Amino acid sequence: MTAGPKILSPEQATARLIADIARPARLLVAISGGSDSSGLLVALSKSNSPGSGLSLFAATIDHALRPGSADEARTVAALCGRLGIPHFIRRWEGEKPVTGISDAAREARYRLLVEIAAQIDATAILTGHTLDDQAETIAMRAARNGGEENSGLAGMAQAVLLDRRRWLLRPFLNSRRADIRDFLTREGQGWIDDPSNLDPHYERVRVRGRLTQERPFDAAAQDVAAVRRTALSDEAARLVREHVTIRQGILAHLDTAGLQGEPAVRRHALSLLAAVLGGRAHALGSDSMDRVMVFLDGGQPGRITAGRVIFDRRRDGLYIVRENRGILPLHVGPGDTAIWDGRYRITNAGPDEIVVGPTAPDRDEALALFPGVPPAIATRAVAAMPFIETNALLSADDRQNKEVAERSIVQPLLAPFDRFLPQFELNLGIEFAVLLGCDGFPRLPVKDSSRKR
Repeated sequence: MTAGPKILSPEQATARLIADIARPARLLVAISGGSDSSGLLVALSKSNSPGSGLSLFAATIDHALRPGSADEARTVAALCGRLGIPHFIRRWEGEKPVTGISDAAREARYRLLVEIAAQIDATAILTGHTLDDQAETIAMRAARNGGEENSGLAGMAQAVLLDRRRWLLRPFLNSRRADIRDFLTREGQGWIDDPSNLDPHYERVRVRGRLTQERPFDAAAQDVAAVRRTALSDEAARLVREHVTIRQGILAHLDTAGLQGEPAVRRHALSLLAAVLGGRAHALGSDSMDRVMVFLDGGQPGRITAGRVIFDRRRDGLYIVRENRGILPLHVGPGDTAIWDGRYRITNAGPDEIVVGPTAPDRDEALALFPGVPPAIATRAVAAMPFIETNALLSADDRQNKEVAERSIVQPLLAPFDRFLPQFELNLGIEFAVLLGCDGFPRLPVKDSSRKR
């Protein structure tokens, strides 16, 4: 039987991080005041030494979801003061959603943490996610799909790139909450118990209750799943690098040799490539990819639509492009930045409002932009490109609209990876970034001897 990853004490986990982190480093610890994040901050403070090349900072996100949250943030600030660690508090302002509050709170937390990290130019953000959290996450994902093909069974990655800008590291993923609390007790340090952690309204709390009554978490199975997911993604990256081209950031082509590749690898690459071209935050679902794979395995020319993109098989391979339906215009005010169709970030650098919409299809223009591509596919592709015009009360002639477009900043997005890029998918994300002409990713700030988690 394969052994799982070694369980690490809080001291061992922080020592490993300190040994592996690239120096100099500025580490921003996300601390709520709970045992896990408090244990991380205290252990790091205790292990770090003067002249180590590491600077510690801490941040608390006040979600303002219950009475007393502001007082708890101040309690954390007092702890940081005693430890001599600079501390920031950010409050999640504005109206809160009625449903999906957990997901919205997580989004707000990461957004605010990235803002603080940018303010202090942090090398990485650290969170206190534990082996217990990992077990809960995998149990929730397995409840939705327990099949071996479910990549979610790999659990949370040790490292995640946020907003394509800042790495988030989880040094406690191989540490148990009970050990962290024992460590804090030995250090004479208390922690705050969040009452929401006992509220069965939340799925994670219900899963936590079941895990305490069922068989222990199978760390070995998670390790195998993590290795499998990384290997699959790396093979998909190789497939993309060797067999996929993308023109104008719009039209992808998988050559005939690529169509003959390993089915699981093809499926993984195409599910995420379709998400990139379709401006969707998640890879195509299993049902959609089942239909796509049946179509491709049939070997006949034809078309199928899934996940807002058209898969068009021809003799020279497979073309993939955003379908022309549902591409809505977007109004962007002067100086504002907005996301259009999930595929582009548009910054209006001019003095007037602009409108971003699909390009009117023009056969001659399409053939010029996509030489050698079948005319119907080229026309479809050009219609999915962004077209920018002004709403100014001036003559909207071609010259003016050209000037407006030139003043606007149009940046391609990697929709499934733009917000969160787990370390599992790093090489595949890099290949997509190269093909679309996106900015490069910051280097992982730790030794990358193993990317399996």
